[in-house]
Amino acid sequence: MSYHHDRWDINKLLSPIRFIFILLLLSFIINCFPYLNSDPKDHLVRVAVVCGVDTVTVSGRLGKKYRADYGISLKDSLPVFLQPKDGRVYVNKIPYRGSLEIRRNAGQIWVINALAMNDYLKGVVPCEIGGINKNLMAAAMAQAVAARTYAHAHQNQHADLGFDLYATIQDQVYGGISVEDDLINQAVDQTRSQILVYLGRPVEAKYHSTCGGRTADFGDAWSGEGPPYLRSVICGYCRPSPHYEWKKIWLKNDFFANLRTRLPRLGINLDQGEYIRGLRLFKNKQSLRVRKILIQTTKSEYSVSVYNIRTLLGDNRDPGGLLESNWFGFKARGDTLVIEGRGFGHGVGMCQWGALEMSRQGFKYQKILRLYYPGTKIQSR
Repeated sequence: MSYHHDRWDINKLLSPIRFIFILLLLSFIINCFPYLNSDPKDHLVRVAVVCGVDTVTVSGRLGKKYRADYGISLKDSLPVFLQPKDGRVYVNKIPYRGSLEIRRNAGQIWVINALAMNDYLKGVVPCEIGGINKNLMAAAMAQAVAARTYAHAHQNQHADLGFDLYATIQDQVYGGISVEDDLINQAVDQTRSQILVYLGRPVEAKYHSTCGGRTADFGDAWSGEGPPYLRSVICGYCRPSPHYEWKKIWLKNDFFANLRTRLPRLGINLDQGEYIRGLRLFKNKQSLRVRKILIQTTKSEYSVSVYNIRTLLGDNRDPGGLLESNWFGFKARGDTLVIEGRGFGHGVGMCQWGALEMSRQGFKYQKILRLYYPGTKIQSR
């Protein structure tokens, strides 16, 4: 009996020690694994919010201490993990949900924001579709589903660098908490977990500003023909867009001088004394987009593929230096050359101005998505 009594006393003594040990272990796990998701029903996404810098300032909980405006440089030991305080972390004073990993990639500092998919989308949808009112909720919901689908389809695409998506137009523009909008947050929450699928897999949910009345085929923007749900469809809703129709006027000499300066960007270098005689446009007969340009010179011919057309014909007047779209044609008037076109962006997938107008007219978000991604289905993941 005394043996059992002694053992019982020792166990009672060890109980609080075990409890303290478990608490310490849990604390260690939480601090060492910042990517634990507080919402197990929501996917985690890792977004590169700062790429390739020498220094960065961050704020958040480092272990048990809160670090405000904590400067990190290449001299520091990396990686560093920061947890949120009151639901926020900061990078260069910009607030984000989720946690941070400050890591070294290729000898420079990268900051990765890890957060729940829904929280990520609240910082994406306002950047992609702009401010809304209650009449535009369906458009915001369609954008939320498209953006969520894109994120699902591209998870782990930059796994070698330790993240899923860039926070820029290279993937989707993501601005964190400061860009959030209450109505758009509702749109994101009301479509929670919903994505578009084709044959059971997340689709390549492309979208753009303005199609000009008809969306583009996948092959009008990139090489190959692409999936069947990214085919040209009649839109007819984006006429309110300021980019529905556009016009650029050039003096011919200025146009060809600009063309000549842009050719080296595409790897085409004209010989001295080699002059451009003309351009031949090859169009998709259905979508009317230009898929290829043949540049004829006094010595040779050069082919410009679809991906480079907007770069070739853009100039400093254009957003990002790119021609607004590749739905265009030329008209010559004496010493003047006029480029008349429609739409803004690559033209593939959902037309955002079209979605806004459909929402204004009372269409549900499911109808919007069916129009721009034919043959796809909405599923919860």
